[in-house]
Amino acid sequence: MSFCNQRDFDAEYGRRYERIKDDKKDDAEQTSVLGQMLQFVPFVKTIVEYKTSYLTGDLIAGFTVTALNVPQGMAFAALAGLPPVIGIYMGFFAPLIYFFFGTSHHLSVGGFAPISMMVVASISTISQQIKDEEMENLHNSTLSNVTDSLGSDDQLKIAVGSSIGLVSGIILTILGFMRLGFIGSYFSNSLIKGFTFGVAIQIATTQVVKVLGIVIPGHSGAGSLLFSWLEIFKHIGHTNLCSLIIGVITCLLLCLSQFLSDRYKTQLKGFPIPAELSLVAVGTMISHLARLHEHFHVQVIGDVPAGVPLPNLDPITTLLNHPSSIGPVFQIAVPAALVSYAISLAMAKLLAQKNGYAIENNQELFALGLVDSISAFFGCFTSAASPPRSNLQSEVGGKTGLTSIFSCVLMLAVMIFAGPLMTSLPFSVLGVIVIFALRAFFIQARELPKLFRQDKTDFSVWVITALMTVSTDLTYGLLSGIALSLVSVLWRSQNPNVSELGQIRGTDKYRDVSSYQKIDNIPNAMIIRFGMSLYFANSELFISKVKKEISDRSKSDGNPELNYVILDGGPFNFVDHSGAAALSALIQHCRLANIKFILVISDLNVLEKLERENLVETMGSENIFPSVHDATLSIQLAAGRENKGKMKNEKFPLLSNQK
Repeated sequence: MSFCNQRDFDAEYGRRYERIKDDKKDDAEQTSVLGQMLQFVPFVKTIVEYKTSYLTGDLIAGFTVTALNVPQGMAFAALAGLPPVIGIYMGFFAPLIYFFFGTSHHLSVGGFAPISMMVVASISTISQQIKDEEMENLHNSTLSNVTDSLGSDDQLKIAVGSSIGLVSGIILTILGFMRLGFIGSYFSNSLIKGFTFGVAIQIATTQVVKVLGIVIPGHSGAGSLLFSWLEIFKHIGHTNLCSLIIGVITCLLLCLSQFLSDRYKTQLKGFPIPAELSLVAVGTMISHLARLHEHFHVQVIGDVPAGVPLPNLDPITTLLNHPSSIGPVFQIAVPAALVSYAISLAMAKLLAQKNGYAIENNQELFALGLVDSISAFFGCFTSAASPPRSNLQSEVGGKTGLTSIFSCVLMLAVMIFAGPLMTSLPFSVLGVIVIFALRAFFIQARELPKLFRQDKTDFSVWVITALMTVSTDLTYGLLSGIALSLVSVLWRSQNPNVSELGQIRGTDKYRDVSSYQKIDNIPNAMIIRFGMSLYFANSELFISKVKKEISDRSKSDGNPELNYVILDGGPFNFVDHSGAAALSALIQHCRLANIKFILVISDLNVLEKLERENLVETMGSENIFPSVHDATLSIQLAAGRENKGKMKNEKFPLLSNQK
């Protein structure tokens, strides 16, 4: 039976006091111009490593994604209160820019319903504020035309939306330069799911209005959802029956197509039925031939300009000419940027894991920031990865980012040739397409009973975030979810599990004594495990709980005298100055009680921190061990020496008195 303490462990195995950094990569790749370019523009690597066997899958995926992107993009732009053609612009510029800078092979970046819902109220409010300001100043808006065929109200809303997109892009780009890609980790799954569920309810409410063909006053702020539904019921008698019938038929056909896609998935080889695009085409044709707008007052999307938009400076001139709009724009641009990044990063990680490649968080910040910053000059607002389209791109065989290029070619054809053909498309068709696309977010609620059983804290984050999003607005819902997630992290770190460990009989494993039957306590010793890093937020709790454990053990009947306390510091990822002070206080407490204090440290960074705090010198390096088993062996050998008066094997020094 032999053991070694940390001092002898370091000597035996050659501890490096100036360690080799483990984050070094290939020096040539890090320092060469080519290596830096490959990191900033990943498309170069995609082109160099492209295989002809990928071409068929990328072409098919590009066509399939475009078939979904056209109707969804138009619907999401309309959802943001903008002309539907903006959704087509976003479906072209966003994936085109992302291809050059993004690291995911499967993200379909463009319009996304939650982002549209986040910005719609702000676009309307800021636009009205600018109009009121112009009226007060008695001069017309100086905004340049985005397209010649859009009315002045649409021009103003597009300019405001693109300003939000520009600011969002700048924020993400700055975060990328600061290498803050890790912030996406603070958006927990519970937060994202609760938020998107609340957003889905808000979105569905706005689309019900379009399906019914009614007009209701807009509401924003706390209780806006409730007021909207009250207005819907108040105006239900003015429902446009033709619009409602179109919506019901569209819904039934979408459900049928989904059923057939699921039923004959094997025969279709994973290819979905392009129901949305087909319904847009058929709905437009029937509406045009039957002249539904003229005869039945069905709301249609109206003129859709053809061609590629020219870049303009509206995002900048809007902010410069109307400084009062800067604050409100920032107020919505910040959460929109964070949600865009969080959702896009989560989807990118999921697809990367599924398809066996890696993504780079900071590069994703750069990519999304450049997408928003550049596309804003073409009238686009904040973009994000669409989970349905991204997953579809992976499912139908897309292999590389070139899928986005093929999709952009098709979107370009739509912009040039198909735009004017969709003038008669009923809004009720787009409304049902949006609601149908949200079904995955509603289905998330089925996870709540299981989540409640598994983790009540995550359940609370999910439910409260959803309720706040529904009862107030999207910005406050998101901020409350973030705050609650951070509070839950702090609460967990301040309330770690403190347990007494014992040795599993016949092994060198140590577990909680209350969890196993075949477990033995170490005579005259107590092993305590503090299940969290030790820092200022939990240092006082650490002292009180460990002291209580020692006191309870000392006072309990039938246990031998307590001579040793072993603290298992394996869970310590870091220890700050306050944590080191807490350890020092605990050492002093044990010394006054005539108890030897032994520390187990497995993380060398933590050990180096304790050395800088002079704790190693205080307690003696011979009383620090690399494992719990080494520490218990030292006690057993020390006890054996006391009993026998002599030890034959003294390769390593026995536990000595602490200084």
